[in-house]
Amino acid sequence: MKVSDFSRRPIHSVLAWSCAALLGTGLAQPAPAQVQPASPTDYPETVEQADVMIPMRDGIQLATDIYRPARNGHAESARLPVLLHRTPYDKEEPATIAIAKALARHGYVVMVQDMRGRHHSQGSFSKYYSIDAYDGYDTIEWSAQQNFSDGKVGMYGTSYAAHTQADASKLAPPHLSTAVLNMGGMANAWDHSVRNDGAFELGRQLSWAWEQIIEDSKDPVVRARLQHEHLDDWYTALPLRKGLSPLSSAPAYEAYYLDEATHADDDAYWHTLSMAWEPYYRQTADIPMLHLGGWYDIYLRGTIENWQQLSHLKKSPQRLIIGPWTHHGDIRSYAGDVDFGPDAAITDFDVGFHERWFDHYLKGLPTAAAGEAPIHFFVMGTGDGHRDAHGRLEHGGYWRDATEWPPKGTHPIQLYLRADGRLSLRSPAPGEAASTTYTFDPSHPVPTIGGGVSRRLFDGAYDQRERPDMPGSRPPYLPLSARSDVVVFETAPLDHDVTIMGPVHIKLFGSSTGTDTDFTAKLVDVYPPSKDYPAGFDMNLTDGIRRARYRDGLKQGKLITPGTVYAFDINPYDTANVFKKGHRIRLDISSSNFPRFDVNPNTGEPLGLNRRTLVVDNTIYYSQQYPSVLNLWVEGTDP
Repeated sequence: MKVSDFSRRPIHSVLAWSCAALLGTGLAQPAPAQVQPASPTDYPETVEQADVMIPMRDGIQLATDIYRPARNGHAESARLPVLLHRTPYDKEEPATIAIAKALARHGYVVMVQDMRGRHHSQGSFSKYYSIDAYDGYDTIEWSAQQNFSDGKVGMYGTSYAAHTQADASKLAPPHLSTAVLNMGGMANAWDHSVRNDGAFELGRQLSWAWEQIIEDSKDPVVRARLQHEHLDDWYTALPLRKGLSPLSSAPAYEAYYLDEATHADDDAYWHTLSMAWEPYYRQTADIPMLHLGGWYDIYLRGTIENWQQLSHLKKSPQRLIIGPWTHHGDIRSYAGDVDFGPDAAITDFDVGFHERWFDHYLKGLPTAAAGEAPIHFFVMGTGDGHRDAHGRLEHGGYWRDATEWPPKGTHPIQLYLRADGRLSLRSPAPGEAASTTYTFDPSHPVPTIGGGVSRRLFDGAYDQRERPDMPGSRPPYLPLSARSDVVVFETAPLDHDVTIMGPVHIKLFGSSTGTDTDFTAKLVDVYPPSKDYPAGFDMNLTDGIRRARYRDGLKQGKLITPGTVYAFDINPYDTANVFKKGHRIRLDISSSNFPRFDVNPNTGEPLGLNRRTLVVDNTIYYSQQYPSVLNLWVEGTDP
């Protein structure tokens, strides 16, 4: 049966299938009319059933481990809420098992499932495959029919295990009651996380495919090949071609990578159940959801968009938490080479944090989750900038609550790019015509130094200086600001603290001698020189990119005319930061950020298929006619 066949089935027929298909499994029993209330009491132990094979609507069976609270070796007989974790990363990982057992001891039946085609489950796996949404639906409805279930199902998980929650919720399973989505759930994969305003999230997607082949392959020769090769070396051979790279050892992963690298336009390919949430917000289950993200997380844009849209459309509580975190899934106090203080971490995130949420929304208990604000976010900054015992810069920060985003009490400001390299509240004067031209050579791109990337590329906050352990860097490892293809605009040293909270947007006027190119922007908190950092510390906050052929919101590529001035909207991810007195607010403009993003060949060839590269001269403009500007949301006094 094809995925498209599933989507045509009405909900009542799916429910009928669920009941009929489960007879004879040994675990399926009709739920009674009266359900016993769940007990908040913790249990001393658990009992487990391994590899319970749950049937999907097309006959494929998914391996699921079930953990039940127990005493004296006997499972609790009362019907309890179910917690479901669906993952492609092996349900038998020790950390996954430990969390499942801890939640089960707290009075939940916990089900941990290998996704279709992964590990012990049947079928074939493909990343962001729409059938996974139906597999989630079927598993939820299966669990609600079991004799251990009180009919309420919650979901939890990080990254891909958050995508699985979003996918299932788009089909509104009747028994799905709540979800905790940590750093996942794409609003639009073309807009962020796979592609980014036209560019391709190269580093993350290639490293993911590479590492999964090593993890999954049962062929020792295949594993040895990819372990012998160095991924960083293959960045010099881009774009990869079918059958001509180590990815060819696993055709399914190679096909996934090449499809996403070459499918550049925003069309139906990107709007499937598993690639986007935006088209499915209205039909999504109206249930309490907790959306968690990090200022350095690859999914932050989607996390905020999902919260905003679902808050508007749904009656159930939608809550947003954003900390100074990366995509590792660790809700910890540091990101990269910067520490934000002990309060930045959620120390009991894996268990206690989830218990408070589920106890309230599944058991009806009056926990701290009941009265929390719609938004809880961390404002980076306020630290003294010393180097701590772990060699990290102490940036500090504090938590804030809000009811809307950007928060009440903030206001928009415009900092204009000026001819002398300043960021100024004053717009260019009449007759002040200015521009800067730099040469963009695709063979020598600006290296990625931190940001919202993947762990292989050192995500988080770093001093913006090239270094030998980061791909693309070259001796003598100078600051990025020293490069001729990085144009720097900054304020004077601030005479008071300046706090920003909310979206970051750059309206850039530019031209190129090529028929296509990129413009990048990076917001930086510039520390002055100090005893611990004699050269200062240029801390990246957020960055973005705009591919010229997708200028002004274009979703279908249209090449530019050389020498013509265009307006380019660059949308770095939102952020919240205190620029302390004596610091500078800085904006770096360039045309590459590699290997976070693929490098534009500047030739106008089909993206991901080019054979040539072209060195171009790119020009940015800042005049009354072409007022390039940085837009921020500020609380309190302007800089």
